[in-house]
Amino acid sequence: MKKTKRILMTVTLLIAAVFLLNAANLPAGNVQAASKGTYRAILQAYKRNDYRKVQRLSKTLPKNANEKCARKLNSKYRKAAKKVTGKMRKWRGMENYIPGIQWYAFSDINKNGKPELIVKYGGVETDCSIWVYEYKGGKYKKAKGAIYDTWHPTLHNYTSGNGLVLQERPISEYDCEIVTLVTLSKGRIKGKTVRERYLSSGKQRTTMPCKIKTYTP
Repeated sequence: MKKTKRILMTVTLLIAAVFLLNAANLPAGNVQAASKGTYRAILQAYKRNDYRKVQRLSKTLPKNANEKCARKLNSKYRKAAKKVTGKMRKWRGMENYIPGIQWYAFSDINKNGKPELIVKYGGVETDCSIWVYEYKGGKYKKAKGAIYDTWHPTLHNYTSGNGLVLQERPISEYDCEIVTLVTLSKGRIKGKTVRERYLSSGKQRTTMPCKIKTYTP
């Protein structure tokens, strides 16, 4: 009888250990719970073209950013953003080549607790720009600088500090990738290309974690 109890206790402890180990390997539910150094390590691996490590580390972070300040967007930010985007011409597609706002998003780039307004504006693929607006004094004010000539960008929250990760595939879905770290400081945005990768196969394609949701006006 005692032997049976010891066996049952051992099995129970083993099951609990496996459960805890698996839980430790699960990705964080949101960017606030993410490890601070993980995204930095991802970009370092990307710079070295170690895409396998990029893929492995990316699995430890949430697929979507799910930022608290953007998920539960305060009405004051929403109203201030509407005053900016509402004055912009809407993009009607590539047929007429007339520039307009294609989408907008919210993310706390400089990690000050206030969501920045991010706008993609342009006509055709080769002349689109990314603009950033900071919330100051009850209004969204445009930061100096821009990211120019963006093609098919996706936005990703940089959980390792001040920044926003921009991932693009300008040539085709499988031929090329460009990853840029965009930072915001003292009212100015700066973009630094981490690496431009040319792929030999679709298996080398990567998808950055913590994707930021975009909205069509």
